[in-house]
Amino acid sequence: MASDVRIVAKAMDDLADDWHWVLLYGAEELEPRLYFAQRVGTLCGLLIASMPQQVRLFDMGAPPEPTCPRCLDGSGGSVLREAEAVAALA
Repeated sequence: MASDVRIVAKAMDDLADDWHWVLLYGAEELEPRLYFAQRVGTLCGLLIASMPQQVRLFDMGAPPEPTCPRCLDGSGGSVLREAEAVAALA
């Protein structure tokens, strides 16, 4: 069953030094730490992937909360903020 997943993460080198709320939309877990997501973006409005694809999560020592100020205050102002029901992934 597909659902939205929210994690604190970086997208390798694409997101500089900030940790973001990364949203995997319509995600299905294929195996531990491997998802098939319809699209991927951040709460602050960065679009990482607009087409369905596999997303593998790596343990990068993420903090419990993002460091991106726009993710923290929800001021993204983007269509990506439409997600309402997200499950926090530990």
